[in-house]
Amino acid sequence: MDAADLDYRARALSGCIPPLLVSRLLELGHEEEVERQASRGEWFCAREWARLLGDRGRKGQALGVLAPYVATGWWPAARAQAELLESWGRAAEAIELARPYAEAGGPPLEFFARLLARHGRKDEANEHFWSTLGRVNAVCGG
Repeated sequence: MDAADLDYRARALSGCIPPLLVSRLLELGHEEEVERQASRGEWFCAREWARLLGDRGRKGQALGVLAPYVATGWWPAARAQAELLESWGRAAEAIELARPYAEAGGPPLEFFARLLARHGRKDEANEHFWSTLGRVNAVCGG
């Protein structure tokens, strides 16, 4: 499993079980199949299985499901984990997970700034946003 492959499959919905089918499988009670596919590297299954485990209070297991995806450095996996952490009241952990991605700029930057702002850290969000944007512009010649 690597970030480039995950990114391609998720964006193109190619070679993977699409999110709509995952939702339908869960609706029809096929949780064991979603769990099995999640353990085999099916991202959309893993994301929904982790959410379901978290909803059931099995937070450690939920994080374990996402761990191999997050370990690749792939932003959508880190974002999914950060969103779970935040929903569980663990904002500080979500912020620290998202910070390195945000410092690189791009879409994670906006997520990170909003995450900080939602948790009363608007000044830090504003400062981080502008300083990171300045670094990105300098690198890109902007």
